[in-house]
Amino acid sequence: MDSSTWSRRVQAVKDKFEAEKHDWRQGDFTTRFAPRDLIDWYIFQANAYAKPEERHDWFEPEAFRITPIFHRIGELVPQLEQIDGVMDRVKAMMTTGQVKADDALFELLVAGAYKTRGWSDVRFHPESPGTKKSHDLFVGTGKNQWAVECKRINRSGAGYEAREYKDAQRLAAPVHELCSARERSLVVGVGYEVELSKVPDDYLVEKAHAFLREPSSFQWDDGISNGFVQDIDLRATRAVLESDDVFFGSSRMVELLLGDHTPDADYSVAAQWDPAPNRPLFATAMNQASVVCWMSLSKQAQLGKARHFKSVVADACEQIPEDCPAVVHVGYESFGGNAVDDVRHMLNHREMLTFDPKGKQLRWVYGNYMRPEHTNSSNESQAMSETTATYLIGEHSAQPPLPGHLLLQDDNGTPGAHW
Repeated sequence: MDSSTWSRRVQAVKDKFEAEKHDWRQGDFTTRFAPRDLIDWYIFQANAYAKPEERHDWFEPEAFRITPIFHRIGELVPQLEQIDGVMDRVKAMMTTGQVKADDALFELLVAGAYKTRGWSDVRFHPESPGTKKSHDLFVGTGKNQWAVECKRINRSGAGYEAREYKDAQRLAAPVHELCSARERSLVVGVGYEVELSKVPDDYLVEKAHAFLREPSSFQWDDGISNGFVQDIDLRATRAVLESDDVFFGSSRMVELLLGDHTPDADYSVAAQWDPAPNRPLFATAMNQASVVCWMSLSKQAQLGKARHFKSVVADACEQIPEDCPAVVHVGYESFGGNAVDDVRHMLNHREMLTFDPKGKQLRWVYGNYMRPEHTNSSNESQAMSETTATYLIGEHSAQPPLPGHLLLQDDNGTPGAHW
């Protein structure tokens, strides 16, 4: 697109970014970009990460998952430029909105993986408006030819994980209100043993009330959850804020408040704090803070988050041709402490053992699991764990087209699983 059109789109993202800073300052890090505008937001954040002069637009709760993808696609540009139809796919993402940003970026990663691993003929399959959707890619080397379909399990506002997160915020909100009213700094750590949707609104705040009535060591295990309440010592946080500004609610702030930040939990943070001049999302002083650290331990919750793989593969199978062996790549992005990749893998393996491709030559399914790491470690602002799971479909002797591959680097993975 021409530069003036792109400038208008970037300005629209920036205007929305500025308008939503008020909500984000309260700890609500929900991004409210329409699917059509999501790619603009991603590029806006990638630029904010890459350019120091644009760092004031960097949004830490989202940037940690965006930058590894854009970094990898940047590495793949020479290979992607050799793929027929790639610019049509990019155009569909950037200008027409026919392809969602997460879907298109995943397709680019998969196409790049084939091109960097010896497949001489890699091309996107053209799609005509009004026709039935077909497979995404055709790959070949010599007589070895495959159809490739990519499916991305997107974050969904209607999905189980999104509903669970809203329930966690519902339960945490009264705790934050109580701590603010009493001007007390508390951490509530909780492992929910039932689905969060079944937990009463006042359940967690009653634990905080009990602690305030008798502020000694407070722990519980009552069948609904297990957990603890204790005071937060703000001295370390205040000492750092005397010289540094810290993004409010970030993993670094959690680390300062609690002494540690672990990716095995999710966090809800609220505080009485002062924004830094010209950086309204960064704290420069803090008078009071509360943190709810939570994990979802319920088996039913794990199953709820692990469903849908079979239906996704079935949809993909409808799009592959009948006259060519095929492979399906299913991309997962999971983050936060309540990811259930290990449960997904076990269920997916079981479902694929008996999957019926209904006459299609579907030979293999890849589960490409990517987990951005919300870490404070030095030089790891682009950290991401990745696992590729391989699922055999039916009985045959065809070798998998990308054995042991990863999407975010040229090297193959280490045998085993990151779980």
